[in-house]
Amino acid sequence: MSSGLIKRLFPLLLHFTINYSSSLSTPLNASMHSVNMMHILKWNLLKASCSTVNYSVQFQGEYELYNLDGTWVNAYDCQEISENRCDLTHDLASNSDYSIRIKTNCDGQKSWTQLPATFNRRDTVLLVPKMTMNVEGDPIQVDFSTTLSDMTVNLKVWKEGDEQNTSDFMGLVMVIIAVVVAVTVAFILGWLAAHLGPQIKQTFCYRETIPNVLLDDWPTRTPILCTDVSLEPTDPLLLLLSTEHQCTTVQLGGNRLKQVECRT
Repeated sequence: MSSGLIKRLFPLLLHFTINYSSSLSTPLNASMHSVNMMHILKWNLLKASCSTVNYSVQFQGEYELYNLDGTWVNAYDCQEISENRCDLTHDLASNSDYSIRIKTNCDGQKSWTQLPATFNRRDTVLLVPKMTMNVEGDPIQVDFSTTLSDMTVNLKVWKEGDEQNTSDFMGLVMVIIAVVVAVTVAFILGWLAAHLGPQIKQTFCYRETIPNVLLDDWPTRTPILCTDVSLEPTDPLLLLLSTEHQCTTVQLGGNRLKQVECRT
């Protein structure tokens, strides 16, 4: 009897084993689709016979990884949802590398699937905005249908056949003009330094001549105090006197000193 019961329960056990173990381990093939700064996470639905199945999305940026001990943050609008997509545009709000994972709940049995690589919103694909033009008289109205709140559009207008107003051409012209101006300024400065250097130096460093009054008062002959016998090594002494002083030399006799006396 027990052997017959086991034979009857074996298909049922095999059914639960196949549906709840192997099915939950099936990869969801999660991927991120980011276009014009709109980040949508998509994955395959779980292929399992579950009475109830739902999905929850979590993300982890560099701030959570390094400053919050590696915590994970629940995506606000993607908790216990039944669909296989999640809009993470407002959650991934910085230029950071994000790790993203999906929790699958099948009748209370949970499994995790993580995005194969980190995602950065700088990797988004920017499409050319759709532009429509409406001419009413002289004014020209240009409308862009695919723009975002934080998107900046630069519009340039030129006449047909006048491609010189394009950004590439104007950028090249500006570079050429800057190079020509720099070379011209360098040539002018070099020429001025070579030809006008002495005049410029004389202008800024003018040498004032000595007044004649000082030259007239300067003595024509400078008296010198000296001795015939040097008692010890000495240096000559120059006495610079004005013409108002009268000096005489007095001989003290023999090998004694000569003395210069000056009277005013």
